[in-house]
Amino acid sequence: MPTTHRVFNGERTGGARGPVASKRLRLLLVAGVALVTAITACGSSSTPSGSDGPSSSSSSTASSGGSSSEVEKANAFIKPYLTPPTKISITEPLASPPPAGKTLVYLQCEQPQCQVIGVGVQAAAEAAGWQFKSIPFQSTNPSTLTSGLTQALRYNPVAVSVVAAPYALWSGSVPQYQQAGVPIIPVFVGPAESSSTIIANVANPDYAALQGQLLSAWFIADSNAKGKVLSVSIPDYPYLGAVSAGFEAAVPNGCSACEVTKIKVGIPDVGNGSINSTIVSALRKDPSIKYVAVSNSAFVQALPAALGAAGLTGKVKIVGCCGSRAEEEGLKSGQFSAVTGIGSYYAGWLVVDAAIRHAQGLPIPANEGFPSLGLLTKDSQIPPSDSYDQPADYADQFKALWKIR
Repeated sequence: MPTTHRVFNGERTGGARGPVASKRLRLLLVAGVALVTAITACGSSSTPSGSDGPSSSSSSTASSGGSSSEVEKANAFIKPYLTPPTKISITEPLASPPPAGKTLVYLQCEQPQCQVIGVGVQAAAEAAGWQFKSIPFQSTNPSTLTSGLTQALRYNPVAVSVVAAPYALWSGSVPQYQQAGVPIIPVFVGPAESSSTIIANVANPDYAALQGQLLSAWFIADSNAKGKVLSVSIPDYPYLGAVSAGFEAAVPNGCSACEVTKIKVGIPDVGNGSINSTIVSALRKDPSIKYVAVSNSAFVQALPAALGAAGLTGKVKIVGCCGSRAEEEGLKSGQFSAVTGIGSYYAGWLVVDAAIRHAQGLPIPANEGFPSLGLLTKDSQIPPSDSYDQPADYADQFKALWKIR
């Protein structure tokens, strides 16, 4: 197998593991923003585990007044993400068009966002002239993922992509794939161990943390650097846990007078809708909290209604990662205040781009782990969508690199 440069947790490597190079990758995305370090994740207090149900903790600051310089830094950090990019992040063209007659397999979880990403993977695979096959699995039943990975190998795939599932749930399949010589390309899974089999980590933990930092900057600016926020983490999905970790570390680092109360919820809480009542209970416990930051806004579509039933309409602002069409439509009505837009279809093209380059013995670009990203508010001019795919002609730009048009 040819030597490749691989992306793990935001680092470009030649095979050996090393420290995460998150600052370098953020500079690739936001050239010229010298204020990144002002709200980069660092040293926040830890949150109790509470694996059997929601847990909470609170961290507060000594100061009682906001800082104008902190607001300015937050606004400077946000600014590049308010305008859609005009170029895709991958710039190196292929040596030749994609090899013909290949099959790419996608392991898809039951969440709607996993289906959206799958649409992108399929579109990119078909653009490359490949067959696409999707195998479903259930997040709450790891055996369906293991059996799906075994089934995928029967198609003699050029690569297999796994979405959302924590690495710990499928790491046992890696030796089987290594023996078969088939690469795995995780997407939105959180941390994944470096190996010759895992050739890229698309939408990696640095990308997740960056979203948390964006939401932190918006909160700091909107609250005039003196707000109180409830951070809602869903660590059962490690990617979403990284979003919350980025947020919870960036707030105290960028705002000396802000306060963060932290709660954790699990996949069952998302599935049965109790995540919304858990949030309302925390807000009732501390009515001085005026902001809620959720690691996946798509999981709390019913939260505005729950706040209304609790008499909290207009009293609490909701922000979150990974906005879908519903939350983005809610920006105009004020149900949501800010969401990050993530390039879910775009991420699928990155998966296929990595697979093609690996098949051709080419290095994987250092920024293969970073789909498009934006910060959306009521002032955004981009139409609501389940996927923030910017630039609008991203597919044509990929095809040009792949020499297929």
